[in-house]
Amino acid sequence: MSVFQRYGIPGPKPHFITGNLMEYHKKRDKCLNEWIEKYGNIFGFFLGGKPCIVCRDLELLKLIQIKEFKTFANRDMILPDIGIPHHLICKAISLQLDDKWKSTRSILSKGFSSAKLKMISTLMSKPINIFLENVGEQLQAFDVDKFYKKLTFDITCRTAFGIQTNVQNEETNKFIQSVHKLLEADIVDFSSILSIYFPEFEPIPMYFRRILDVVKYMFNYPSAKMIFDTCRQMVVSRKISDYHPPDFLQIMIDAEDEENNVTKKLSINNIIANAVLFMAAGYDTTSTTLSWCTYYLCKYLEIQEAVRLEISKNVEDNREIEYTDLSELKYLDQVISETLRFYPHSDTSLTRICSEDFQYKNTTIPKGVTIVIPVRNLHKDSNYWNEPEKFNPDRFLSKNAGLIDPSIYQPFGIGPRNCIGMRTAEIVMKLILANLIRRYKLELYENSEIQEDFSIFILRPKNGIMIKATAITS
Repeated sequence: MSVFQRYGIPGPKPHFITGNLMEYHKKRDKCLNEWIEKYGNIFGFFLGGKPCIVCRDLELLKLIQIKEFKTFANRDMILPDIGIPHHLICKAISLQLDDKWKSTRSILSKGFSSAKLKMISTLMSKPINIFLENVGEQLQAFDVDKFYKKLTFDITCRTAFGIQTNVQNEETNKFIQSVHKLLEADIVDFSSILSIYFPEFEPIPMYFRRILDVVKYMFNYPSAKMIFDTCRQMVVSRKISDYHPPDFLQIMIDAEDEENNVTKKLSINNIIANAVLFMAAGYDTTSTTLSWCTYYLCKYLEIQEAVRLEISKNVEDNREIEYTDLSELKYLDQVISETLRFYPHSDTSLTRICSEDFQYKNTTIPKGVTIVIPVRNLHKDSNYWNEPEKFNPDRFLSKNAGLIDPSIYQPFGIGPRNCIGMRTAEIVMKLILANLIRRYKLELYENSEIQEDFSIFILRPKNGIMIKATAITS
């Protein structure tokens, strides 16, 4: 706990067991804002026993994320298994290190080409239509956040595994229950707290989580093991069959990369781990962003009407909105971008590990510390944004895009290790919102302000978002 003191790096005094985690857990973003105000653009704090350096110095950020990427190539996922209690999750791209990450990223990147994403978008049509029908059946105000969670769950299962669920109409089975448990799990359980407070005790808490999951599986309770075992069966089955649906699972099975005249493919374990990761990473982040975006579309009806007008100009009334139409919906893009400025992912989800002592001006960043990038603070800094507390999609007009420094606005990160699923998330959100706005006029119920719920990785609407939807007649 004296490492920052030895290196002359300022920061709040840590507790000898919990570090600064208790204060951070209590205040979250406000805590970081207070520390930045007090200690400046570079300071250290302890997330349990883990030493972290908060960096909002733009020159240093460019070095960390781009120019000196080799020294900061790896991510710190806070928990060694990112809360997914299965040994294969270490094969997922987010947890891979150095050359293994580089090789997997190279292969997977080919699966996120425009052609592949266009193919995957066809799987989203049916879940979206079910969602629209369910919205139309709501005669009173309803919590759109719950509807989005079911919709994104449905889309995630279809695009990741090719599994058709009817979860939006309350149907379920053991696999769906297992996936749902995994996606809704609270990271702050006893074993996770041990992992965070006492990282030197790993892998004991991690093994405890895995053993507990196996016990659940043995007693036929929802478990991560069931998801991984089912996914393995699907991969093996597809490799020997002619059934090749256009989902991520199949894309990863087919994906390969040429390096030094050697063809590389993902192993079955890599495929399984990344399919589960894509599902877990895309579920909560996408549904929550959709909820916040809908909140602002309801709060500012003139913005909602402008989006609707843009859709009607670019898509004929009797035609379904398709992947190729999305590039024309530029104002909807701006609305989503502004929502992500207000509500990006948690600062603890955008991290880098320093692999060796790194000298920056008069500061030495010690080997092994985790760099935390305070995205939310950067997104609201009045030094970089005009009226940062005002929801203004026009700040993302194409003529203004070149004026926004990517180090300041980075909801998906920047550099070689940015979010590989960024374009997929954008397609999902645009398809859902374009279809919803086209068919319904949305209004907030009783104009109530929404409370924010700070979780470890994302900022949710605490009690949901109550809206009314009125069908638009032609």
